[in-house]
Amino acid sequence: MKGRGRRIISRSRGDIFARESFGQEIFAHETFGQEPLGNETLGSSANARRMTMTTGIASGAAQAPATRADLPDALRIGIMLALLLIMLIGADPFLDGTAAENAASRAGGNLVNQILFVVMGVVSAGVLAWRGREALRPLATLPILLMAAWLGLSTLLSIEPAVSARRLVSLGIMFAGAISILVVARDVRQFANALGAAVLIVLGVSYLGLIVAPERAMHTALDLIEPEHAGSWRGVYPHKNGAGAAMGLFLVVGLFWARMGRLALGLLVMVLAAVFLVNTNAKTSVVMAPAVLGLSWACTWAAHGGWRRLVLLGPLALLLTLTIGSVLSPSIGALVAQVAADATYTGRTEIWSFALDNIAKKPLTGFGYGAFWESVFYGGGGDATTWVNRATDAHDGYLNTALESGLPGLALTVWWLVLRPVSDLQAHTRIRGGGRTLDPVTMLFLQVWLFTVLVAVFESVFYQATNGLFFLGTVAVFGLRYCAVAPPIPAGPKPGQP
Repeated sequence: MKGRGRRIISRSRGDIFARESFGQEIFAHETFGQEPLGNETLGSSANARRMTMTTGIASGAAQAPATRADLPDALRIGIMLALLLIMLIGADPFLDGTAAENAASRAGGNLVNQILFVVMGVVSAGVLAWRGREALRPLATLPILLMAAWLGLSTLLSIEPAVSARRLVSLGIMFAGAISILVVARDVRQFANALGAAVLIVLGVSYLGLIVAPERAMHTALDLIEPEHAGSWRGVYPHKNGAGAAMGLFLVVGLFWARMGRLALGLLVMVLAAVFLVNTNAKTSVVMAPAVLGLSWACTWAAHGGWRRLVLLGPLALLLTLTIGSVLSPSIGALVAQVAADATYTGRTEIWSFALDNIAKKPLTGFGYGAFWESVFYGGGGDATTWVNRATDAHDGYLNTALESGLPGLALTVWWLVLRPVSDLQAHTRIRGGGRTLDPVTMLFLQVWLFTVLVAVFESVFYQATNGLFFLGTVAVFGLRYCAVAPPIPAGPKPGQP
């Protein structure tokens, strides 16, 4: 199609981000003279020339792939489902906790996981090649590019370069999968249906496991690692904390699905996830899930950036002060001991102290991406029977990042993963003309992102390529970045319809 010297992408070629106009496109052009991507966006010159929004992606009109073939809805949904199920279920569903090989390090890799990631990489490469390089341009911000470069440097300087390199490849594939899900969806409704269906499948399989093979779907007293969790549900996940984080996210997804018109299915997901969450006995997720719902609701009380930063970042700062701060400062530690039922946060303070001591040894570069815990075994502590002596991560995403990539890596992570999403949320509010309310998909991205950064205070989720929480958190961060460029369209007519 052509229109007065401008290329127009047909309705059948859209993704979920852009403005609808003329009644002819799901995501039509939005021409502007300002730069909506932020001053840090590289690869664009919006201050020097007028740019055109084509299917929600910033690019020159001459670069838009107008001859791109359409993908059938069945294939789009199949791609999204495949990528989501690979990440949400993984290579080891219903892990046998009594098997010695499952208690050992997986640094050497897992063949099934490698195959799944090869499939994920091929599918994602195909999607991104189909969409073209313009699909990546809104993500080419300074914090994201600097963090990618720093991860590469961290791998080169790693104490275990082979381990770091292998994990960096997996992380790159995971990022490609997260982007692919966002750009392959025809509209938000299709995205919602695929995400909701994937979550419902995971819930169904997890409940089925409790019935058919309960010894594989919950912790037992015979588990070689942490038998003290006997009776806690874990479903397809290897640990109750991972299951709890998943169920907290599934609550949010159920709410999103219900807001997108699938009320019965959305409520079903919410109920199933809530029941499962309570039975995981995962304290962090049990507390964080309702907290995220409340904070995201409070975020809609006002559209002012100062208010939203206070509501969204204030609780995170407070949590970090009361947790890591309690280890760094004796006075804060004494305060926490007076008011908290467990001032050690289930033994985490011991691990945090160990992590902080090692961060001080290599504060600039860290020990290498994904390498520290494969080479340094904690093994300390007074009681050899506690989980602390078998810890294989810092149980804090921020400390774990500093261990692996140094304090510069931590600073860049805070920039792109914590601070920038709030700025993107405000940019989205501005391009929608202001207002306190958030559309369903933006609210989903906000809640998933907030849940991820809050849970990361107690669990090492950042840069874990096989971690479903970090995967969906990345989808949310990238989703907010796209929303900062153009507002999402809830749904559009099917291809061929006027």
